[in-house]
Amino acid sequence: MQKIYVGASWKMNKTISEGIQYVKALQEKMNNIIEGPSDIIVFVLPTYLSLDAFSKTIYHPNLRFGSQNCFWEDEGAYTGEVSPMHLKDAGCTFAELGHPERRRILKEDNLMINKKIKACIRNGLTPIVCIGEPEKPKKTDEAKAFLKKQIDQLTEGLPAQHIRELVIAYEPVWAIGSSQAATPEYVKDVLAFLRQYLGSRYGEEAGREAAIIYGGAVNADTAGKLLAIEGNNGIFIGRASLDLELFSSMIDVARRFEKNIDRQGKKWEKNYQSKKD
Repeated sequence: MQKIYVGASWKMNKTISEGIQYVKALQEKMNNIIEGPSDIIVFVLPTYLSLDAFSKTIYHPNLRFGSQNCFWEDEGAYTGEVSPMHLKDAGCTFAELGHPERRRILKEDNLMINKKIKACIRNGLTPIVCIGEPEKPKKTDEAKAFLKKQIDQLTEGLPAQHIRELVIAYEPVWAIGSSQAATPEYVKDVLAFLRQYLGSRYGEEAGREAAIIYGGAVNADTAGKLLAIEGNNGIFIGRASLDLELFSSMIDVARRFEKNIDRQGKKWEKNYQSKKD
């Protein structure tokens, strides 16, 4: 069974002490939610300043941490940047790359992000690569054309085996920070296209095994429906993850979803139950 990812990116929120308190409480909740073997991977991406504290605080086998960015070189005269080699040494598993806020505010482009992806892989970090169309299209074909170009540029020069080392975070920009996620039907259509396109470019195995997760206005009400979409490997939560109870409730949804997969042997799309089961 493939991994089920439940991820949190805190942006520029929470002090070191607040982050430690949160992670300690989160692990206590995970001890109750995840009992026994599980393929769920929970990850938290705090600010850089909290990474060392996280490395000393996290003990749960299903909890990982990482950064919200990195540079594309390991060492050198790059004032103010953070090396992927140093992040790996600090205990990070993941590095988020190409978030729309960094593209918009800091003018990052696909060429820069492509170099960062390669640097992460070189250093044993798993890149969480953000992709997504900027505006809600009238037809999904418009979104697909935009995403195709993004994938082409972001994965330029990567061999097929490295595609399976990425986590692709599909985050339609128009849904980030809004009150409503993309509909399950819309997400299902786009994810099917992404897998088909990756398969056509890098081989069927890459298209089938690539980890693709959804982000953008994910909350406790939408988490289950999004997880139930065929081809979706998880959910990526921004501002809602700052609330420990909300984030924990989404982990609980993922765990119950995983148990149902174990029982049914397939995804649970039509019969997904709410918290009331």
